[in-house]
Amino acid sequence: MGGECVYDEFIKATIQPLMTAHFFLLQATAPGNWELFIGRSHPLLVHLPIGILLVVFILEWLGRKPAYAYLQAAISPVLFAGMLAAIASCIAGYLLSSSGGYDESLLSWHKWLGIGVAVISLLLWISRKLSGATQFYFLKKWNLPLAGGMVLLLSAAGHYGGSLTHGSDYLTQAMPESLRKLTGAGTATAATAMPVIAQVSEAQVYQDIVQPILSQRCYSCHNTEKQKGGLRLDDSTLLAKGGEHGPALKPGAPMQSELFKRIMLAEEEEKHMPPKGKPQLSLHQAALLEWWIASGAPFNKQVKELEVPVNIQPMLAALEASGKEGVDIPETAVAAAAEKDMHVLERKDVKVMPVGASSNYLQLNFVNAAQFNDQDVALLLPLKKQIAWLKMGNTQITDASLKTIGQLPNLTRLHLEHTAITDTGIRELAGNRTLRYLNLFGTKITDDGIAALQQVNSLQRLYVYKTAISDKAILALKAHLPKLQVDTGGYVLQRLPTDTIIYHRK
Repeated sequence: MGGECVYDEFIKATIQPLMTAHFFLLQATAPGNWELFIGRSHPLLVHLPIGILLVVFILEWLGRKPAYAYLQAAISPVLFAGMLAAIASCIAGYLLSSSGGYDESLLSWHKWLGIGVAVISLLLWISRKLSGATQFYFLKKWNLPLAGGMVLLLSAAGHYGGSLTHGSDYLTQAMPESLRKLTGAGTATAATAMPVIAQVSEAQVYQDIVQPILSQRCYSCHNTEKQKGGLRLDDSTLLAKGGEHGPALKPGAPMQSELFKRIMLAEEEEKHMPPKGKPQLSLHQAALLEWWIASGAPFNKQVKELEVPVNIQPMLAALEASGKEGVDIPETAVAAAAEKDMHVLERKDVKVMPVGASSNYLQLNFVNAAQFNDQDVALLLPLKKQIAWLKMGNTQITDASLKTIGQLPNLTRLHLEHTAITDTGIRELAGNRTLRYLNLFGTKITDDGIAALQQVNSLQRLYVYKTAISDKAILALKAHLPKLQVDTGGYVLQRLPTDTIIYHRK
């Protein structure tokens, strides 16, 4: 605490009078908070000394070699610029810290390390100036150690600055497991992925569904170390309490809840959360938060205790899907799909959702998109690597659409029931190597079309009820695919656990 008092006195005695003199006329004629305005330039200014002072160290090191001795002349002017940038960053950082909302311990470390960088850069500049004189030539041997110490402090200050902005585990969250073991960083925290829910109806709504969403998207700015707007979201009591602008939640009224209102603002809006440039909530995550708040924002209720609207049911089912056996999910990993490409389909009333809680693979359900046709099917191509399940039953697609669907490299489930496809279209699937489930119920497929599926070695389940396919053709297909299960219908089918989920309201 004594060191902080000395620092505060130093600021009051030297820097603040200079700033007051410099901005006096501006403050007298212009509205606004100049201290906060200058303070918010800290993230911009702080990158200047980082780059410049690293160059100084490199020049200092290379300049000692005879082949690069000519670089010595450049060190002093570059160092002078870096020193000024470091001092300016300290001033802006001090003013920004006065706005509050930061973890005191992290802030203290970042502040003093930043001051250390500025002080050493000043000492190095003085040393280089004096070492040119004969009586101070001995100082020259200290230039490289000072530059090295400056870089070490610069790195440490940057680490604590990043922890203030993104959270102390920001880097380790994304660390590969092999590197995590090598460095002893421990196991990944729950913030890195949505958990698999064994039985979603028994899940705690806040703890198992809402909290992981907040952890992924909101904790970096609203945690024990940083409380933007005085708001903490990592504690249910503090979440309910709210921040500087009042309560974050209004149970039963999502659009009157500050938390949800800011999420739904356009990303360009200043008050939009998370801030532009940071990972945003998906439409499904936002919908789950809206449902939770509309249900009264309970912190201790299970899914089965709440009313589950029709549009929320498949989203909850997706959280449970990766815990089910026999679910057709590709084994290889894939990058996340672009939100804009999913939005295009959602505007066509296509339900786009993940096939599993922690999977980037997608299932597309066309239950509300009956008018989807051959002209629309090209919208699937931007997502072709992510699409694993297509439920296109009862849509307007024809054989022409199968040419596009045949290009999906990771498709494992395909529903074509009650569509206008024929033998011509089904032949487009002959080259598929991932398809495991195919539903042709109520289509015009005949023996000629089904023969093309003999090449689809991955196929495990086939539904052909109310088609013109003969028993002879089915036997011929099974001779090529011995593990294939063919359902010809005419009886009550056993429901697969991932086909239908019934929610019983108590």
